[in-house]
Amino acid sequence: MHFKFDLQLILIIILAPLFLSAQDYCNSDFTTNEFSSIQKVELQYGRAEAPRNNFNVDSVELDLDLYFSTENTNAVQPIMFLLHGGSFITEAGNKGDMEEIARLMVSKGFVVASISYRTWSIILGGVPFREDIVDVVVKAMLDLQTAIDFVVDVNGTGDFPEVDVNHIVIGGASAGAVTINHRLYIDAQDSLPDFLSTAFENNGGLFESDSEKYEIVYGLNMSGGIFDTAWIDAGEPPLISIHGDKDSVVYYDYGLANGVIGLYGSKPMDERLTEKGVDSYLYTFEGGGHSNIYDNIPLYRDPLLKVLDTGLMKIQESVCLTTNNPLAIVPADVKLVNTLVGQELIVENRENNPMRYQIIDLWGRTIQSGELNQGRQQISFNSTVSGYFVFRVHGQKSRQQAVYQQLFYNKKP
Repeated sequence: MHFKFDLQLILIIILAPLFLSAQDYCNSDFTTNEFSSIQKVELQYGRAEAPRNNFNVDSVELDLDLYFSTENTNAVQPIMFLLHGGSFITEAGNKGDMEEIARLMVSKGFVVASISYRTWSIILGGVPFREDIVDVVVKAMLDLQTAIDFVVDVNGTGDFPEVDVNHIVIGGASAGAVTINHRLYIDAQDSLPDFLSTAFENNGGLFESDSEKYEIVYGLNMSGGIFDTAWIDAGEPPLISIHGDKDSVVYYDYGLANGVIGLYGSKPMDERLTEKGVDSYLYTFEGGGHSNIYDNIPLYRDPLLKVLDTGLMKIQESVCLTTNNPLAIVPADVKLVNTLVGQELIVENRENNPMRYQIIDLWGRTIQSGELNQGRQQISFNSTVSGYFVFRVHGQKSRQQAVYQQLFYNKKP
């Protein structure tokens, strides 16, 4: 992330209200790891023409791993599609690579569809040429579209959970991120280069970017890029990006991805989104490479989890702001007894119902969250960092009203 300490801008971001709605999932924080019982089911979501190096078959099966929690009793649950990396090479990646992040997202309340998509097999076809990679990139975009259509069709039927297809999040790592970035920002009004137009024509044409049956509302870009930032226009979905500035596979700024296709990385994408007034959150791992920033080591894991929580908080604010049938928002009758805090935060809740709270730093990161009971409550806050924090509370007052409040306090050194 480009840290320019503009306090006014930071306050605008963290003061953006979390509008609650009739969707039950908006009453719980996406940043809370609430569910531990997680199921995984493999489903076939389609069949498609085999890549041209697969001479043995005419078509291939397309599968997805569906992750969900039986503990999640919300009538409707948010849905996230995830696409694995691997440079669009069959032998370099598969949908199982996304299992860790899929399970993390399910613990926070999502249903996750981690999809397989068509790739180039070096065993079958040898080292691919540029046009071979372009062909499977287009196939991957179309496979993502097929997976979305499948989920929309089976949503809530049989044992498939009921998911909110009007607020879909799509995410990916490396090649998967390249796929979702192009799915998010290419549409029929964009001018495509001849080689890409030809690839789409050879695969049945461009996907429909809009639909009355579903809506893609956010993207999660983990070390991905896009062929042309000019395709990003005002009014298109916002994006959360994570990237190492020393990435030599998909460059942080611009370069030949895997030495094959020139791509603009997360930095120029963030700049273009900001220029067009589209919400963008970029976290830069200084000195980080392409894949090591996702390794489970202290240098990267703790900041990565915090970044994901910040992104989820932004997704929740966006999704719950636009969910159908919003409740009327009224100020919560809550106050901080002490605003200069050592280790204990004392809160007075005069509402009749318990509420949820979040403690947020001035970078917008959720540091702590939990339930706020009625009456006076002491909340232990053991952060070693001093400075200003936001105490945010939200809950439901009645069938027609939700309550919401944000208060500031100062943590002593």
